[in-house]
Amino acid sequence: MALIQTPFVSAEEIDSLCTYEKIIDNQRQVFKNFFLNEAVMGPRAILAQNENAQFSYIARASKEGPTIVKFGTVVPSNSNRNIPVVQTMVSVIDAQTGSVKLFLDGESVTKWRTVSASMAAASELSNQVKRIAVVGLGHQGQAHLRAAQSIFHPEKIYGVSNVDIDIDFGFDVEVTKDISVIGNCDLVFLCTNSIEPVINMNLSPGTTCISIGSFAPNRQEVSAPVLALADKVFGDDAKTISEQSGSVVMALGLADRKWSEVESIGALYAGKTSGRDNKDQVIYYFSVGLGIQDAALAEFILKNGKF
Repeated sequence: MALIQTPFVSAEEIDSLCTYEKIIDNQRQVFKNFFLNEAVMGPRAILAQNENAQFSYIARASKEGPTIVKFGTVVPSNSNRNIPVVQTMVSVIDAQTGSVKLFLDGESVTKWRTVSASMAAASELSNQVKRIAVVGLGHQGQAHLRAAQSIFHPEKIYGVSNVDIDIDFGFDVEVTKDISVIGNCDLVFLCTNSIEPVINMNLSPGTTCISIGSFAPNRQEVSAPVLALADKVFGDDAKTISEQSGSVVMALGLADRKWSEVESIGALYAGKTSGRDNKDQVIYYFSVGLGIQDAALAEFILKNGKF
């Protein structure tokens, strides 16, 4: 029997297929599908190992679509080794044969689906965006910064990093170590791997904050007392966020909160709940990353690539 080699889709091939507009729509639709029970997600597994974490997902973006299995690791100290902090692989299983049809470059899949989900949520939940801050300038932070500039065209954009950064983004970015600049921003993206809260100050009225780094119970980008004062809290899935996002888990333990429960972003996309009700509300969106997001991007790649 001849050995059939499963094709590997590289980051360059994935990048050539994707645009912000297409993948934002792709991610918005899969969250809506999941809320309407038209996407399928198995339990999300994550193991903490001190500051490191290992994870795996299994999911489908549609009832008849291919199943994906994604696994990977998060090792913050890899930034000192010149290798990615997040390392992943995505396998795509054929819906008819059960064979592994493709392997996808996990870092590229993670970048596109995470950034696009963040931008979709920001577009729905934000006031008019004039000033943006991106906290954390690793791979995801840089990707969020570029996407935010492209989509919102802000008057001012800050990159906040606790280490010296020398990057030519191709547009004006004020890079600073002073996190207090977020107090002047309409939209804040938190893209760190911090275990301890990086946001310990109340945000200005009307601010929207998107957090992607509180993806495990032992990781908090926003302190519980600060989050308790938010007007609304959304997540990529309310149940998952309430159990696995460190900031949300800690805030739910506080009885004195302005908000009662986390809302799923899919409910907003499906028109079943409201987003921003007035310009002064402070709104948070937390993403831990769901397998349905990877499955949606895998379906997009299958439909639009020549594989």
